[in-house]
Amino acid sequence: MARARADVAATADRVIRRAEASGDWSAVDAMRQPGYQRWSMDARWIEFACGCRAERVHLAFRPERWDPVIFEGLPEEAVYDSVCHVHEPEMNKRLGLGGYRTFAQWRSDRRPRLVR
Repeated sequence: MARARADVAATADRVIRRAEASGDWSAVDAMRQPGYQRWSMDARWIEFACGCRAERVHLAFRPERWDPVIFEGLPEEAVYDSVCHVHEPEMNKRLGLGGYRTFAQWRSDRRPRLVR
């Protein structure tokens, strides 16, 4: 099952890289159609077809507005562990509100405090 999720994410990344190189976004558009599985989930991880990944936690420890936490306020939240190259620029902009220049910098400094 984990291998299948990794294959989906790797395939999506390859499709996006090809679209960026060729300028033909039709395959990416097909991935956005209803019925295309955009994410998968197991007991620990939520993996998105684009390549982003978030770790499921009972509650993140005092997240700030700019922290990449999804399902915030619900009984179970998820904190991003990795971000794909497509979403990284926007993520870096968001994390800049907290004083971080890159997702990698945030991940090594702040993420361990959120996921205890």
